[in-house]
Amino acid sequence: MEGGIQLQKNGITQRKQEKNYDFFAAASELLADLPQRSQEIVKKRFGLFQAKPQTLEKIGTDYGITRERIRQIITDVVKKISLKRNEPGFKKAEDEIIFTIEANNGIIKKSEIIEILSAGDYREANALIFLYECSSKIFAVEEESIHESWVVNKKKIEKVKEVALMAQEILKKEKKLLTDKEIIKAIAGSRQDLPGEEILNYLKVLSGIEKNKFGKWGMADWAEINPKGTRERIYAIFKEKKTPLHFTQIAKLIDEYGLSKRKAHIQTIHNELIKNDRFVLIGRGIYALKEWGYYAGTIRDVLERIFRKNKKFLSKEEIFREVSKVRQVKKATVLINLSNDKLFVKQNNLYSVRTDSHRILRNV
Repeated sequence: MEGGIQLQKNGITQRKQEKNYDFFAAASELLADLPQRSQEIVKKRFGLFQAKPQTLEKIGTDYGITRERIRQIITDVVKKISLKRNEPGFKKAEDEIIFTIEANNGIIKKSEIIEILSAGDYREANALIFLYECSSKIFAVEEESIHESWVVNKKKIEKVKEVALMAQEILKKEKKLLTDKEIIKAIAGSRQDLPGEEILNYLKVLSGIEKNKFGKWGMADWAEINPKGTRERIYAIFKEKKTPLHFTQIAKLIDEYGLSKRKAHIQTIHNELIKNDRFVLIGRGIYALKEWGYYAGTIRDVLERIFRKNKKFLSKEEIFREVSKVRQVKKATVLINLSNDKLFVKQNNLYSVRTDSHRILRNV
């Protein structure tokens, strides 16, 4: 037997809507003709008096009886209410729940349907849990690969599990995040009978696959889906934006996308960028991912690497072009470094690096 739920302090932020039906009133009406003590016990257990449902132990202590006796009373009440399934109040409430489940292709996460139907009212949310317990038409999904969800047809579960396997195979093969359009196209290639909306609704209830804050699908254990710490949040921002960023921009984007419950601290972000070799400083406060082909080092190191790679003298413009691929610095900074005649040599307005034996490289 389940209790109710306690909604977040700030209420519902997604898919919140006005209530179409008063579930709390329906539950209260259905309980009205039962003994007063039974009503009170059920209301305490399901949170119909207060936001947080009380435990069996707490209720038992209040009435001086065992927790097992409290459980028996609740079970008895649920059975009695379920016999009222043809009464207008019960039927209307049940129909509202079923309609919402069917509108989501026959399966919906418990948390989502409560968001939709309760409009942020804890009494409505907890009344929904109670009415679900009393219904013989609504079933809970008990599968490891699926979040706690409600269905009206248990056959739907096998269809969802089939989509789950296909999605997992696709994501593990692609090894990258996919948009709605991309994952629908990939799955529809094997199951052309499934409309895109149905595929997305099935994906929403899966526990092993999730959509991240950027609206892209991936495996739930991927860092880009659920970044745990500062380092992973920074990495997720880079992977989404696909461009070098200033550390202040990264902090701002972490807040904008809601990747952390706490406000991102600029200095913390900067410290993580400095100490982790996954990130490379390429300009004044500007960083990029090492996996993009960037490498650590000063401008002098970059110039030496460019010359040794090309093995010939290069013009200023050629040097600027090569440097711009891995660093965001002013041309004056490059020229200052080139003026170090202990490391670099100039010949006919062309530049190169001195060899270890101090011999000048010549054009081939």
